[in-house]
Amino acid sequence: MTLRRLTLIASALGAVILLSACRVDVVVHVDVNANGSGKITLTATADKDIVTAEPTIATDLRLEDVLAAGWKAQKPKMTKDGGLQLVLSHTFSNPATANALLAHVSGPNGPLHDLLIARAGKDTNTTWTIAGRLEVTGGLEAFVDDKTLALLGGAPYAAEVKRSGLDLGDAVAITFEAVLPGKIKTTTANVSNGSLTWRVPMDGTSIDLASTSENLDIASNVARAARPLLKLLIALWVIAMLVLLGMVIRAQDKRTPRS
Repeated sequence: MTLRRLTLIASALGAVILLSACRVDVVVHVDVNANGSGKITLTATADKDIVTAEPTIATDLRLEDVLAAGWKAQKPKMTKDGGLQLVLSHTFSNPATANALLAHVSGPNGPLHDLLIARAGKDTNTTWTIAGRLEVTGGLEAFVDDKTLALLGGAPYAAEVKRSGLDLGDAVAITFEAVLPGKIKTTTANVSNGSLTWRVPMDGTSIDLASTSENLDIASNVARAARPLLKLLIALWVIAMLVLLGMVIRAQDKRTPRS
């Protein structure tokens, strides 16, 4: 069972499809620190219409597998407009772990394809990249794992969607966000306050996540550049002290009467 089935998409999908006015929004947010550690946060919000149609949605959520996998879950809470929000989070110690967690979030059929966060360079001069693509293929099958597809012979409610002509993008919205260390150099995202934001297209088209940032440790670079100067200053100080000491000794010799 992949995490995407537990982010209210799968929990509320039946209501979303059968009630075209309903909507669920999911945000996948990745925050990367300069040392490579960070945190992934999944926020899923079902609107008031879904809660009205499925009043037991909060108690029907099953998060045992998620918690066993190391994720933390906040208690589902009501939004100001009567909807319901669920927040899941998981920390990571390096980019490789982050990539594995994101692959688990999306699963083989999900919207995050070939997602890779990487860093290169020295500790004080690092280049960060994020690559991959966002794409929903197969309609509802993107939100169902392979075991369920094999068991049911297809995605649940697929026939209802086809008959109703429902635009999946009007019912489900998925946003991917990332915060990389340093200054953004190139990106395909919308940038706001250092955060990269992409909206997952729901019509079968794809969006590239190509982005690069550079993180310069100014303090370390300045310290490194200042080392030769510091050594020179120390050497000059030692020489000056030796000269001063010599002057003092000579002055004392002049004041000392010779026998």
